[in-house]
Formats: sequence, C-alpha cells, structure tokens
Amino acid sequence: MVQQGQTASVRRNRLIVVDSPLNDSGIDGHSAELRYRLWSRLYGEGFTVPGGQEATTQFLKYTGIQKAQAVLDLAAGLGGTTRSAALQFGATVMGLEPDPDVADLGMKLSEIRGLEARVPIASYDPETISLAERAYDMIIMRERLFGLRGRERVLEQMAKALNAGGKVVLTDLVLAHRDKLENPSIKAITENLGIEPWTLGDFYEAALRVGLHLQLFRDETDGYRRLMIDSWTEFSNNITKETLDRAFVDVLMREAEAVKRRITAVNSGALRYAYMELSRTETRG
Repeated sequence: MVQQGQTASVRRNRLIVVDSPLNDSGIDGHSAELRYRLWSRLYGEGFTVPGGQEATTQFLKYTGIQKAQAVLDLAAGLGGTTRSAALQFGATVMGLEPDPDVADLGMKLSEIRGLEARVPIASYDPETISLAERAYDMIIMRERLFGLRGRERVLEQMAKALNAGGKVVLTDLVLAHRDKLENPSIKAITENLGIEPWTLGDFYEAALRVGLHLQLFRDETDGYRRLMIDSWTEFSNNITKETLDRAFVDVLMREAEAVKRRITAVNSGALRYAYMELSRTETRG
C-alpha cells in the first residue's frame, strides 16, 4: 500500500495459534477439498479466480457470449465461470479442468445443482488433449495458460476446435519484456511453475503458428491487482481461530505465497494481466 501511495490505519496484529496435529502429508490427504474451502472464502462458492461472481459476469459480458452458443471452458476450476455462462447467458457449455481432483469437485457442484447434464466438468491433460474439430463457437480460458505445461498443444487444439466465425477469449498473465526474466519475482514464479511466462510477442507468435490471430488485447493489470488485494484483505479481516485447522492453514499459506509472488511481479512491472480475443486464420503461419 505504501508503494502505491495509499494510507491505512495501523491495527494490532492478531496471533492465531492452531493446535490441530499435522499428518505425514501435511494436508490430511484432502487437498482439493481444502482448496475448495479456501477458494470459497476468498472468491465465493464455486470460483477459483479473484472477483468471484461479479467479475465473472463482467468477463462473460465482455466476451459477447450469446444464448445457444456452444462454449468450451478450458480452465473450468470448480465450475463458477462454466455454470454462469450456462445459467446467466443461456449458452451450452462444456467445462474442462487440468487438475483432476478440482474437476471432480466441480462436477459434484454441478450435480448438487442438478446441472450435471447441462454443465458437465471433466479433467484433461494439456500435453495430450485432443478436441473435436469445429465443435465450439467460443473457447474461454481464465488465468491458466501462462503456467501450463503443454500450452502450445492447448493453443493448437483451440484452433482445431473453433468454428468458423468463432473466437477464443483468454485472460492471462504475460511477461512485460524478455529481460524481465531476470526479475527476482519472475524467477520465483518460474521456479515454482517450472515454466517461463510468455511475453505478448511470444504468445502472438505461438498462436499464429497454430492458426489463431490476436484480434484484441486489453491491459487490465490495475483492475486485476485490486481484485487480488481486495479478496485477501476481506478474508484476513474475517479470519478467526474457529475457521482454521492445521491442514487448512497449510493450504492457505501455499496459496498466499503464490499470490504474494504474483502481486510482487505485477507491482514491479514485470508481469501484466491481459484480456485477449483470437480468431481462426485461414492458413497457419
């Protein structure tokens, strides 16, 4: 906040001691359920990205999604975006999620709501994914491609699965410039993910190679930063010992560290948050 020129009153720190024992795995064997608990507190029921329902509705409005369109969500998570596209906008939506445990939970949430047929969610391997040709009017993916092993194949399959006249809509984190790879915050992210973020130029060239053309780019870094900070501020203001146990704290701290790395990279100017729309090219570059 000081770096951003903001002010805040100083509050006395609160120490919360957690007495629950930790087992050998550290997260009691239920990491997906624990992440679900954390994400629900941070972003709202069924959401895994900052801003929850409000930001998701705004995102879907931006895409121009229409009733009866066939839509594929390649970062379905717990299904928040996927179900919103179906229930709020009337689209026919298929949700796919790289993390199989999260995908299973997302499908259970659809089943609880009686949406298992209308909004199915399944898992996929980004390095082996194969989609049906020309099956979708729109393909969406929020905040996932930049750290995904197999991202080139995912882009290739997007181009394959997109109908003529359709579009791919992505929100993603992009490297501001190649020399930012030496930035300590980017090094930390790269070490954690095992993959380097793309610059916009890297992304553009990779998309063009598989037959996708970048039509629209919008920098939404400032808004994304606010959403992350607001989510964690509200969570921390309402945290109590009664809501915590040792396993939950373990997952909480890992998520907090990942968010801290991301915010540090964004604040340093090394990482930008982008909204992008792509269409099919007639021939691959």
